[in-house]
Amino acid sequence: MSGTLKGEIYNYIGEVAKCNDCGTEIYVTAIGDRNLKALYDAYRHKNEIISLEKILELPQKYAIGKRPLSLLLGWGEQTFTRYAEGDMPTKQYSDALERIYNDPTEYLKLLETNKLNLKSVSTYEKSKKITSKLLGVEFNTDSKINLAIEYMLNQCEDITPLALQKALYYLQGFFYAFTNNLLFLDECEAWVHGPVYKEIYNRYSGYRFDPIEKSEDFDESVFSASEIS
Repeated sequence: MSGTLKGEIYNYIGEVAKCNDCGTEIYVTAIGDRNLKALYDAYRHKNEIISLEKILELPQKYAIGKRPLSLLLGWGEQTFTRYAEGDMPTKQYSDALERIYNDPTEYLKLLETNKLNLKSVSTYEKSKKITSKLLGVEFNTDSKINLAIEYMLNQCEDITPLALQKALYYLQGFFYAFTNNLLFLDECEAWVHGPVYKEIYNRYSGYRFDPIEKSEDFDESVFSASEIS
């Protein structure tokens, strides 16, 4: 079959449905959809655009959602979702997707470079763990301080960066008082406004006095019974 796409004619293998009684060609939605996909596949092949199958495989391969992956790539939040639903990416965007699909090392570099684009630390941790396995690299378990932050952002309605710092300080103190163990090993510093975990401060400094965005999903099973209580 032949079809026109963006002003050019492309040949593809398609299907035709005909009436059993009179032999007249009839339209069947499912067959029409398959023919359209075949036409788009022919376009992708000729113009070296990543296949839809590879696009759909990417989130599963690296254990990351469609929206977080789009943010990781520095795109609009819905851009990757549109491509996963069949929209045709530009050559530039296609090359970016092809690069990380073919090489987990490239994806890991992207993950490390743009991790602050992600709204959830657990998203970063989960994806890095899976990617490290693909590369045959041992990856340490999720850091307790990051998990504690995700838990509080999930449970609390409004928490500012300053309130988060104080909550982490008291969380560490109470846990040590009751268990004689530290919940996390990150060092706390004494700053003018109180206790501060420097890396956490830098991560959320952009919020200033505004509440940090709430974390929608959190799996409490990452904590032991004594930690969650």
